[in-house]
Amino acid sequence: MRSVVTRSCLALAALLACGMAAAAGGDPYFESTGSWQQGYADQWGLHRIGFGATAEVPSAWQLAATRAQATPPKPVIVAIVDTGIDFTHADLARENLWSNEAETPNGVDDDRNGYIDDLIGWNFADGNNNPWDRAGHGTHVAGIIGARTGNGFGVAGIDPLVRLMPLKVLNAIGRGRSAHIAAAIHYAVANGARVVNLSLGGENLSAVEQRAIAHAAQSGVIVVVAAGNLGRDTAGFGMADLPGVLTVTATDPDDRRARFANFGRAVKIAAPGVDILSLRARDTDLIQISGAANYREGAATVGNDFYRVSGTSFAAAMVSGVTSWLLSQRPELTGVQAARMIVQSARDIGAPGVDALTGYGIVDARAALAADPNFRIEAAIADVDLSIRDGQTRVRVLGTVDADRFAGARVQAAPEAFPQDWIDLAPPLARPARNATLAEAEPRALRGARRWIVRALVTHESGKTREARFTIDLGEAPDPGEKP
Repeated sequence: MRSVVTRSCLALAALLACGMAAAAGGDPYFESTGSWQQGYADQWGLHRIGFGATAEVPSAWQLAATRAQATPPKPVIVAIVDTGIDFTHADLARENLWSNEAETPNGVDDDRNGYIDDLIGWNFADGNNNPWDRAGHGTHVAGIIGARTGNGFGVAGIDPLVRLMPLKVLNAIGRGRSAHIAAAIHYAVANGARVVNLSLGGENLSAVEQRAIAHAAQSGVIVVVAAGNLGRDTAGFGMADLPGVLTVTATDPDDRRARFANFGRAVKIAAPGVDILSLRARDTDLIQISGAANYREGAATVGNDFYRVSGTSFAAAMVSGVTSWLLSQRPELTGVQAARMIVQSARDIGAPGVDALTGYGIVDARAALAADPNFRIEAAIADVDLSIRDGQTRVRVLGTVDADRFAGARVQAAPEAFPQDWIDLAPPLARPARNATLAEAEPRALRGARRWIVRALVTHESGKTREARFTIDLGEAPDPGEKP
């Protein structure tokens, strides 16, 4: 039998207590380690993105609670476009579910929006007002974002004040129609969602889905998209490759891109996506449904009511949770500002700077809360190719260098074997450039080595810098035993 939990930290006046309770161990799985014999915290992902506290560093919840004493937060609606939600789960508060106040359960379309008795959302897959989750995917996503926090039971969710809007578009085996996905996105925008989580997708993308996502972005809604789990480039990979969305890849407990996670120039940010513990929808076993080989039924269930699973879907939920939490703490922010703060404050991992494996880095809730809404440094290399100008062959670097207060940029190269030996490929740039030629150099400038790292290094007036790197192979053997 499911235990009944009555304690909650959802009232605005109790936000300070909620943040302190979560930090002090109000959720057993948030504090525990090794529940399935793993060597890291059960909710390692939340700890990694800023919600864990140490003696020296407060949690993001504690920082927000201090801020809330001066500026009251405001709940944010997050649309979960997925398989539905188990809205009876013991670790999911009724207050955390969106409620359509314009509708009453009377069999009449009171708000005249085309959906009868859409009290908490809509089931587009079956055409009714019961967005119940029979697969478990949507419930797991919802729990990452909004499970009860600081209630002495189960797991912690990221945003204690969130209002989750369940919009069911996928059936029990994860199949759905593009028309339903598009309709759900339009519904979310029309009913006040500030964040839309799309932990779904594939290679094919319909025009109607593209229009719906563009409409959401134009309406100031932040659309968070999972990069996909095929270990391939996101180029041409459905909605993950669309402009105007936050495409999220997954990282493991060692802060490396998960092997299954898609990558590419479309990836904006990364978040934990391996062995993520969250809510289990009643009578579901998500991995078994997926048909995974060598999976033993029930192996991923933890304590009956909880479940652990890996995927970029759950990394996307991490980013959606931090985004809604940030917007709740700073309700004056526009969607563009909040998305910028999330990306620009990410913690860099892997190769220095923006890269195709993890984008700007891992989402960082503490840094996002403290970020300047207008601060922006952009560095991107789209391609390095050979061009012919005035009859001469040139190495051409294409990309973007920009900032809200641009101080300059340099385009440089170094042999991959000697990555500190940078040479300038062109004079420093005094002005921003977007989707343009950043530098042209004679091929002989890159002599003596076959593989080179090219970087664009942008400097902000504050002194902060950001870089992007691109590796090229010239196909020439280096001079033996000679350092370039």
